[in-house]
Amino acid sequence: MYTFPTIEFCSHSWETRALLPLATMKMFEEGQNQPKNAEKRIKYQEITEKGDEDGISALPDGLLLEILSRLPSTKYAIRTGKLSKRWENLWNWVPTLMFTHLDHHRRCECFQNPNSIYDFARLVEKTLTQCRQLKLKKFKLHSYYAILFESQFNNWIRHAISCNVEELDLEFLYRDRGGDAEFRLDQSVFNNSCFTDLKLAGCMLNPSGAISWKNLKSLYISYMKLDEDLIVNILSGSPLLETLVLEGFDGYRGIGITSDDEVEDDIITINAPQLNLKKFKLSYEFDIKLESQLNSWMRYVIRCNVREIILRLSTNIFESDFTLDQTLFTCSCLTDLTLELRTCMVIPVGAISWKNLRNLCISYGSLDEELIENILSGSPVLETLELDLCYGYRRLNITSQSLKNLVISKYWTYLNSYDGSTSDADLDGYLDYCIGSEAHIDIDIIEINAPNIQSLRIEQEIDLLKLLLVDVSSLVKANLNYTAPKKVEEEMLKGFIMKLGHVKELKIGILCSQVVSCLQDKGFVFPSNVKFPQVEVTRA
Repeated sequence: MYTFPTIEFCSHSWETRALLPLATMKMFEEGQNQPKNAEKRIKYQEITEKGDEDGISALPDGLLLEILSRLPSTKYAIRTGKLSKRWENLWNWVPTLMFTHLDHHRRCECFQNPNSIYDFARLVEKTLTQCRQLKLKKFKLHSYYAILFESQFNNWIRHAISCNVEELDLEFLYRDRGGDAEFRLDQSVFNNSCFTDLKLAGCMLNPSGAISWKNLKSLYISYMKLDEDLIVNILSGSPLLETLVLEGFDGYRGIGITSDDEVEDDIITINAPQLNLKKFKLSYEFDIKLESQLNSWMRYVIRCNVREIILRLSTNIFESDFTLDQTLFTCSCLTDLTLELRTCMVIPVGAISWKNLRNLCISYGSLDEELIENILSGSPVLETLELDLCYGYRRLNITSQSLKNLVISKYWTYLNSYDGSTSDADLDGYLDYCIGSEAHIDIDIIEINAPNIQSLRIEQEIDLLKLLLVDVSSLVKANLNYTAPKKVEEEMLKGFIMKLGHVKELKIGILCSQVVSCLQDKGFVFPSNVKFPQVEVTRA
């Protein structure tokens, strides 16, 4: 029998009755490609087509438990007990327990209401005493930290561990965002062979001995301090680790990982084991002082033959002198690469060699035509290229036979590149200057020559005089959902429409709605291949 993975919905405000069919249909949609479930899908469709008042209740207990496990919180599963006798005690056997007392948008209000944490604790305690499930798939606890409840927090975690929980998701938020994590994890967390997925945010990692996570495959760590000994302990105790995510390390002291032959004076040497990593994600506020430590991380995960790297670094400086380690540019094991380069520059020494790279996303990067050509020629099987707020290039010449999907998301002029706070008035003045000066007319014109791509998306702010599609003759579908400077927005959209007449499916997004209305008022006739957003357009 195929086991559907646990999912979480973003919104916690839906009514229970509305959540049930949504969770049910999501479950069946995910199983569409599972042959073993074809008979169950047909049975479910027959039940719903007959128009039964409560078709969901006619499903077997196993499927109903699966549905309840997909609700965003255990409290919603409990409420289903009031629907009918059939549902009354069903939630007691759900293999997932998810308790959330966090609302990031109402953080101050929650801290100012001391009774909310008491109510939350009573709910969790009552639920755990009524649960009959001896084996847990997932246990989630997201709460504001209160030292009075630290013992209870650990009791709840120990309960989950006693049920051989596979996925443990803990997050604690503190009154002072800049304060250190105070919640000390129970030692039973550090020696558990049942964990397969572990998410720890706002906790204090304080193992008294060697960590043993023998079956752990995914580890997410956020908002906590790490030192070299702790990192070695984690990596050494997780021999099957495939996904490692480090996020939110504001004020991070910097940890370097090197092999024995890579010792440098300013890098902490860590004799870390080589893992079979599939995914590595690093996201935090970067300090240029940590350049060597960060690049040590990159060298380490590349030695682990990592398949996917996501690097997101934020800083107040738009561009610094930090350069990515050269080993990244010759990594043949990478299949997916995301680089958010607010702080660093792509400066390969020599030819790039990404022999197996299929998906590449670059954000906030300074790219010129020579570098783009180096990237494309060194990525022979690249299928998707996404450029998000990249700048510095004037022409995209993509002749690769393998690249089928191109995404252009935001393009700022060099003025905006230096100052993200540039006002609309300043931009309009700059455009007036460009339009009136032939000597500078080409600095805000981008050409795209991509005869082999089949999908094109142009999104968000495109602060250009012109974005010219030179050759996109193989294009099958295109999606235009962008904003352009007022002076050129109509001509830009008309240019796209005329050039994309051969495209089978051309979607115009909501951001273009006002321009569409203006063109229609002026008598412009859109071709039949254009599809508009299903919303009413308010005309100025």
